[in-house]
Amino acid sequence: MSHRKTALALTIALLFAGCDSFPRDPAHSLDDIHARGTIRVGAGQVLPPEAMQLLQQVEKAAGAKAELQRGALEPLLDKLEAGEIDLVIAPFTKKTPWTTMRALSPPFRTEGQGERAIEWRAAMRSGENRWIFLVETSARKVARGGGAA
Repeated sequence: MSHRKTALALTIALLFAGCDSFPRDPAHSLDDIHARGTIRVGAGQVLPPEAMQLLQQVEKAAGAKAELQRGALEPLLDKLEAGEIDLVIAPFTKKTPWTTMRALSPPFRTEGQGERAIEWRAAMRSGENRWIFLVETSARKVARGGGAA
């Protein structure tokens, strides 16, 4: 093997060595969920069947059981940002301002059409990329009709 190929192989190996748990959760959301064995979920109203399917998917993927807390949306989103809960499931409008403040999953249920459509989504703390990836993957599966556990 030439020196260039050897150097390239070593460089690639070093880059991958630093990626042991990528993507990362700076606030350790997924690690905390695993340690507790529970997913703290906030909801402001009765959840539709698709939301229950989402919770089943997330429970399975995270290896933890969901514990539901009821409350008004804004206080629940404040608890989410403070790390007091892990997930908020709620209906959002297409023009919701929360998309700039929280990570929202793809919609897994839509009620209505056009600008007036209401999209059910899961909200997570921004930056918790491993956790966000897990929830987004589960939401897409439910939206495609594969959410029944």
